[in-house]
Amino acid sequence: MIRLEQRPDSTASLRRVDGRVVRGTRQGELPVAHQWAVLHRVGPDRAGPLDSTRTNANGDYSFRYRPSGDSSAVYFVSTSYGGVAYFTSPLRGPVVRGDDARLTVFDTTSGPVAIKVGGRHLIVGNPLPDGRRPIGEVYDLENDSTVTAIARDSLTPVWSTHIPQAAIGFQLNRGGDLAPGAASIHGTTVGLLAPLGPGIRQFAFTYDLPASAFPLSVPIDRPTGVLEILVQEPRAQLSGLRLRELAPVSAEGRTFRRLLAQDVAANSVLRVDVPRVVTAQRERVYEGVGVALGLAMIVALVFSLRRARPRRVVAVAPAPAARSTEVLARAIAELDLDHERAEPSDESARAVYVERRAALKAQLADALAAERRRA
Repeated sequence: MIRLEQRPDSTASLRRVDGRVVRGTRQGELPVAHQWAVLHRVGPDRAGPLDSTRTNANGDYSFRYRPSGDSSAVYFVSTSYGGVAYFTSPLRGPVVRGDDARLTVFDTTSGPVAIKVGGRHLIVGNPLPDGRRPIGEVYDLENDSTVTAIARDSLTPVWSTHIPQAAIGFQLNRGGDLAPGAASIHGTTVGLLAPLGPGIRQFAFTYDLPASAFPLSVPIDRPTGVLEILVQEPRAQLSGLRLRELAPVSAEGRTFRRLLAQDVAANSVLRVDVPRVVTAQRERVYEGVGVALGLAMIVALVFSLRRARPRRVVAVAPAPAARSTEVLARAIAELDLDHERAEPSDESARAVYVERRAALKAQLADALAAERRRA
């Protein structure tokens, strides 16, 4: 049993979580007996495992705990199955049970798994002062199997796509459910290294394109259920596909044209042409979408605008998109689990672990402070 040294608030009410660990199969959910479940606390003051227990013959687990320290701390339960960590949603109430405490795990494979593109979203922002345009891409990836696909090694991603040759400033967007290190980029190939379980996962990233990259040809190399284009330039011209223009969408004062294509065949090509930026315009400070800040917000907007609901083989409700605090909390927990499995004598690995954990903890403190300001 794992316990983190702490000083529980004796005045705080005792909380409890009663959950179950089940394995998803095509025949339904099967209980996982004798499986370790770990209760975590992650806050700006400290983070780590609080308690652990093994599931009974029915896959059930139970914890009792008292909140302590910073009131914004996040509590959740995890389990590791087949080398993949699974997490509950944050434990919000004094008593949590049922679906909110259920951990559904899956068998893993590094072999080929058919990953479908249920949706692809392309965001084209207005030019920055130097003429570059920020680009955002979001993929809705569907795993209709009953196994979690894992990368065989750091050079063999679970799924990959391509970005234009002229792209610069690539950044993984972690506003969804991906932790740092979940993606790789080699040349024009962007790979997803994070485990891809049954259901749907959003994979989002941003980059810049110089003015010389336009007109831009966007190849559709896989069948795509829904292709959505959000373009901030009102005079942009889009061709090559049968597109339907919908009502514009707005976020923080910025308006985007919204166009959709459905059931797009592989080897199709979308062409995006935008007006050239003249010298006088380049000297203005544009209110365009910045890669690090604005496009991350637009990526979140794309998640909320998704209309397609991909089919799931296993009868498990898809998890909602996690808030940044939850993503960071899970990233810290995953890092702790990986460190526990590492060789204790590897000092270089420990130094990397301490550095990454400190950075994640600082990001979590900032995110929690931002949530408190918005509350």
